[in-house]
Amino acid sequence: MCQRLAELLNDQPFLCRLVPDTEAEAIQKAIAAGDLAAATLRSGSAHDRAALLETIVDRINLGDGGIEIITRPALIRCALVLTSAGDELDEPIILALPATKVRRGHQLRLVIPGPEDLSATPARRDEKLVALMAEAHGARRLILSQPDKSIASIAASMGKCRTRLTRLASLACLAPDIVTAIVQGRQPASLNSRTMLAAELPLAWADQRRALGFA
Repeated sequence: MCQRLAELLNDQPFLCRLVPDTEAEAIQKAIAAGDLAAATLRSGSAHDRAALLETIVDRINLGDGGIEIITRPALIRCALVLTSAGDELDEPIILALPATKVRRGHQLRLVIPGPEDLSATPARRDEKLVALMAEAHGARRLILSQPDKSIASIAASMGKCRTRLTRLASLACLAPDIVTAIVQGRQPASLNSRTMLAAELPLAWADQRRALGFA
């Protein structure tokens, strides 16, 4: 559980979306705070890990197939001491963790595989889809770095297609757990770079998950 949450706190595009402005100082503060929190979850004392988990975890759902860790952007902002714009959607972030029920005598235990076991699980990582996610976040940074210019003028100055740049910018608003699943190769089999570019994506994260087959 700590490892999966640490991966989220090290996700720089996700951290950038937590701050209400695009000033470099605010972004650097969010990234530094995320790195520190992730390090605490990975190697901090049991007391410090427990205190941080209590702050950022909304709830944990236990199911037959594993565990769902539920957190929210507002909880993470609070834990990282980040300023909130106050008007963002606070959609839940769902991190899935596989687990196996194992009986030991009269006891039934839930065994969670370690990081080395998770890495051995076969994945369907689509490198073109992963590259598309990286291109999308690059497009977002490009647009945010020139707030006084329109997307059309930015595209023209960079020799890029305006339609594609606009589409890439919208993909940078994907729910962080969707991006994580794509990087880890856990996306639905029907999802690839072509279908992602063609999809009409809603703004709400929950609706995105349904539209792309994650829910």
